[in-house]
Amino acid sequence: MLSIGLLMTMLALVVANPFLDATQEMSCCSLAAGSCRSVCSKISLVVLGAEAEARENATRRLLEFCSVELTEFWACVNSTLHEVKKDGNWTGRGCCYLAQNPICRSSCALAGSRKHLNDTCRPSDELEFFSCLEKREEAEHCCITVSNDTCRSICQDLFYKPGKMSNLKLYTSKGCFHQVPKCLKSVAEVKHAEDPKQHLHCCNEASSPGCLETCKRILHTATTDQEIMDALTEKCKPVLPQSPFWSCLLKSGSSKPSRLPLDAGKLSCCTKANKPSCQNLCWRAFQSDWESGWLQLDAECLSSSLEGELRRCLEDADDPCEIGCSGLSYCARFNDRSTTLFRSCSTAADEAAKWEADHWSRGGIIRGLGVPVRAAASCPAETLRAAACLLQLRPCETRIHETRLCREDCLELMASCVDWTAITEPPYTAATLCGKLSPSSSDAPCVSLKPFILEDTRDNESVPNLEEDIVTPCKSNPCAQAEICQPLRYGQYGQYGQPYRCLPACSLGEMSKQLVPVGSWLQIPRFDQQGCLRICQCTSHGLDKCRTLNCFKFNSCWVHDRYIAHKANFYLECNPCHCFEGEFTCSKKNCAEIRVPSLPCDCPPHYVPVCGRLGFTFASACLAKCAEMSANEVEFGRCSSRDPCASNPCDTSETCVRRNRVCLSGLHKPCRQYECVPLDCDPRDESTGPVCDKENRQHPSICAMIRTGASLGYRGPCLEGCTLRGPVCGANGEIYATECAAWAERTVLDYFGPCLAVGLIGDRAEPRCAHLVQCPRLIEPYCVGVTPPGACCPVCGGAAKLFYSKKQLERIYYMMDEEADKDSVTLDALLNALARQIQVAQCALRGMMTPDRDVFIVIQSTSNRPSTLQLRACVTETEKLVTRISERSPKIAAEVPLGALTRAEIAHSYISSAITSGTCFPPMFFGIVLLYIVIS
Repeated sequence: MLSIGLLMTMLALVVANPFLDATQEMSCCSLAAGSCRSVCSKISLVVLGAEAEARENATRRLLEFCSVELTEFWACVNSTLHEVKKDGNWTGRGCCYLAQNPICRSSCALAGSRKHLNDTCRPSDELEFFSCLEKREEAEHCCITVSNDTCRSICQDLFYKPGKMSNLKLYTSKGCFHQVPKCLKSVAEVKHAEDPKQHLHCCNEASSPGCLETCKRILHTATTDQEIMDALTEKCKPVLPQSPFWSCLLKSGSSKPSRLPLDAGKLSCCTKANKPSCQNLCWRAFQSDWESGWLQLDAECLSSSLEGELRRCLEDADDPCEIGCSGLSYCARFNDRSTTLFRSCSTAADEAAKWEADHWSRGGIIRGLGVPVRAAASCPAETLRAAACLLQLRPCETRIHETRLCREDCLELMASCVDWTAITEPPYTAATLCGKLSPSSSDAPCVSLKPFILEDTRDNESVPNLEEDIVTPCKSNPCAQAEICQPLRYGQYGQYGQPYRCLPACSLGEMSKQLVPVGSWLQIPRFDQQGCLRICQCTSHGLDKCRTLNCFKFNSCWVHDRYIAHKANFYLECNPCHCFEGEFTCSKKNCAEIRVPSLPCDCPPHYVPVCGRLGFTFASACLAKCAEMSANEVEFGRCSSRDPCASNPCDTSETCVRRNRVCLSGLHKPCRQYECVPLDCDPRDESTGPVCDKENRQHPSICAMIRTGASLGYRGPCLEGCTLRGPVCGANGEIYATECAAWAERTVLDYFGPCLAVGLIGDRAEPRCAHLVQCPRLIEPYCVGVTPPGACCPVCGGAAKLFYSKKQLERIYYMMDEEADKDSVTLDALLNALARQIQVAQCALRGMMTPDRDVFIVIQSTSNRPSTLQLRACVTETEKLVTRISERSPKIAAEVPLGALTRAEIAHSYISSAITSGTCFPPMFFGIVLLYIVIS
């Protein structure tokens, strides 16, 4: 039996703090303080219950930070660990993380059987949890007779994920033919959800005539996975997953797309509605009943000032704010606004504005006000024109991408341009009408009409010279309907002959304008439970590999001794923090009165690099320890200094090729730094994209490069505009062979030569490594820029720090079966997805992990001699991204891993080349140095 005293102590803590999440700490932590308390709070009771390795490491981890003189604390810890270990073999411990109720979750972490949960867990409240328990108990009962450990493990997996041909084939391929218990066959015999004939094309890869004939026959006649497996394993031996035939069967996707709501992107906006009735209308409209649901939603919700967040989100799904406006004839005063954001700057919008203004001037009713309002004859023509253009082009305010007219401008417009004699109903005033067109508060974010009426208010610097013009090749969307346009950065035009390329893509629903490229993973709201998600991969056949994510709903964060509302911003000491779905993230600053540049945990600025198990290089063991890396999770030396292929990790039929990864999920064990390419790969298959070898020769694929006997330089096309001189030190502390190789991995160049130092982190963009390194000259002597965290040298460009939900990424990672799919939860995947949001071809997004394990991005000009306009455009693109992340735009929320981003801060300021020679330069911040969006 469990220790009643220990359990009651633990439950008392949980009852007091009902919003503690799945990483709930041990009750013993309340008996400690300082760093010991902090380390203890990060030890999850649920993880201790489920993982023997975590139990073994817990005492060692606490001994590093907790004094042995804390007798009461250590007595509690030892007692807890004893209780946890006592029934540690109970298979149900692996389900504890699914429990929604914290009391149930804690009880499960100490339980030894289901009967121990009778008093704390209700099956009616914990459907996913008890379903998991039933499957594990059934698997334990069925597979206990299987003597081979590997076969028994696979046998149990078949209960957790029944009907998967890949598991059945693996079971047989491991020599488990004679250890298939009868109860397992009933699990395997699951009807196909799709027609087996969809796999017929794989038969052409058969290695023998007998296999080919059997394959065609069985796929025409079979109804279960078991029938297909039995027939093919008999005639198509050996069962090798890497062979063309079995590889095709295992990877072959459905030809029928997974069912989608009418608009999954807009459906994700519904949780932003303030009123429950508006949330339900939104859900109805974009799931299946657009005709009646949309009319009600528009009439009852979207004109309300209370539903501004919902309205902006729905606008973002169709028409996200993008940089620049030009080529207009009627709305000519909106031209040459190269660094202003617009939702719909186009020729069609220009023509619509002309029609609208003409309609008003002829006495037509002004739409959108709900009452018959007409323009006054005395209204200046230019004011009428500007109002019509503003309505159609929809310029965006930068902080939250609001498109509504400023209150002051609206009242002035109503006073001078509305024919009040035509309004017979007395309740309507300028204030009531402006309530539908502008924010209620005069200081709320809005768009002013004045800059578009007065000619002399335009910024003359925004009018570019021809050689300085910024290029946004995807603004007019030159691609086909089922394709997404991706701008190409400088140095990539040669391969495609134009400044963009068209990628095959998937739509987020038959009524959605939002597209995601083939190969990416999506987050889609679940049909059965609002606020919960499933993930699917976009393939050439539509959406495939759909899995339901475990649903955790937390409306608050428990922080020390108080509740913080979901999506609220708050401070811990001087550090700004943000609560999102029960998990909070904080910026980490030096809280001294005068902020002196420093490193986390006050580590010394010594560059003695160690490589963490997630593929990230720390500048020192101290920084690794500060990031909660244990001694057995790091190795001395940079990650890039290791040869991941030295141990021959691939099969004899494969070639090992380096592939650097930084993994974002702590569940990556290990974070693989290589890929295995079959020796019989097809060199004509260009799906992996081009690569550049060490001789700066481009190959259409990694396979084609291997066939020529060349060695990999970097992935992607051979770049132009960068130097082949090397080595160079990246801002992430890694050494690259050339500047081009650093750029190809989206790394900011710190300085030329090997890495020698680590820079202190501070608020000012200035050199951080004294005379240890020679910093490159800034591309512009006075520009907006930043010194990345831990780097030595400042660079020009927009910069931001991004925070992400580690728990969300771990839930996604947990659902991934194939190794290739797990790459969607890496830094590379995150940076590539963010880069697709950048529309200016002269701007490149580069990024890194910070010593605090947050993500830091810099958007730089690709030109060696950029114009002032191009530099400003890159800064604007950075601020656009920050707002999208902070506002949880559908452009962010729909795609894995972007959907895990919870907050962003602008990090750039003005810098000058004068500071590189030791001149003191006062910090001047560009715009808002730290952007905090408080969402009510």
